[in-house]
Amino acid sequence: MDISENKYRSALPGNWDLNSYKIKSVLGQGGFGITYLAEDINLQIDVAIKEYLPSDLATREKDYTVQPKTQQDDDDFSWGLERFIKEARILRQCTHPNVVRVLRFFNAHNTAYMVMEYEKGKGLDQLLSKGKILSEQEIMHFLPPLLESLKSVHNTGYLHRDIKPGNIYLRSTDHFPVLLDFGSARQDVSRRSQPMTSIVSEGYSPLEQYSSNSDEQGYWTDIYALGGVLYRAISGKIPVDAAKRSSAKVHGDPDPLISAVSIGKNRYSRQLLESIDWALELMEKDRPQNVQEWEDAVFTGKRKNNSKNSKSYRKKISLFLLLVLVIGLIGAVTAYVFL
Repeated sequence: MDISENKYRSALPGNWDLNSYKIKSVLGQGGFGITYLAEDINLQIDVAIKEYLPSDLATREKDYTVQPKTQQDDDDFSWGLERFIKEARILRQCTHPNVVRVLRFFNAHNTAYMVMEYEKGKGLDQLLSKGKILSEQEIMHFLPPLLESLKSVHNTGYLHRDIKPGNIYLRSTDHFPVLLDFGSARQDVSRRSQPMTSIVSEGYSPLEQYSSNSDEQGYWTDIYALGGVLYRAISGKIPVDAAKRSSAKVHGDPDPLISAVSIGKNRYSRQLLESIDWALELMEKDRPQNVQEWEDAVFTGKRKNNSKNSKSYRKKISLFLLLVLVIGLIGAVTAYVFL
């Protein structure tokens, strides 16, 4: 992609020397930063470099430094910069072959850069464009290594938080997946300065990601997103957004998401379809609680029964709503008596 294009006017110029790298082109730009294709001058190999440049908080100056827009932005920018570096450190520890490999990170131009291996191939979103679906054989080619890569990430105590077809890259050499573009640091920064709806991936983000309380998020959050990826692979459609599903439930309407079991009947194995539906349960307590649980269901049909947790969870909600109703009635009666 040509750096000179107007949409990349915040990017560093082509042939720019950045530490021991030479910028070649822009691979992509989002609200959190810019990713470049660059050459390692010493090793003479291509690498991908992600630059921390949250467009809502900072701007590129004429001297090519990155500067916060306001004092409040300065606080948020610095806070996010720390998390960007923390993410780089954590991913540096993750050496799974199906997770994008972080080679190093460094500070320059008043911001930070993450250097990663450059993988040749194409995104799963390209493969699934125009409503294309995949066979079970094709899914089973990339799913096992993808699950193992997610386990590896979770074993570091980290969540991806932005799994979607565009963040799963298929290598041109073996067509195996590479999990990239982690969203944890990005969501932490955005949560401080933007509405929650601006940082979710519609159809792939579960309900708990619409909440400002990140304590509700866990391994089950990434499992929902990956379930959404598989749903698109078997249906050719992006799953109905979790917020719309929740709204329908609140109003007593049927779930607008057609089940995978229904949509893929007679074309895929029942255990795969049931596993997708399990991953896409609206309430986090009803989903697999870790990747191993879900993997067992996908490949063996064995599914851990979370019914006790689910019933307990729903019971707690019912008791809470009943308490609110009772307090409201007491208040109404008290007001009536005194009037």
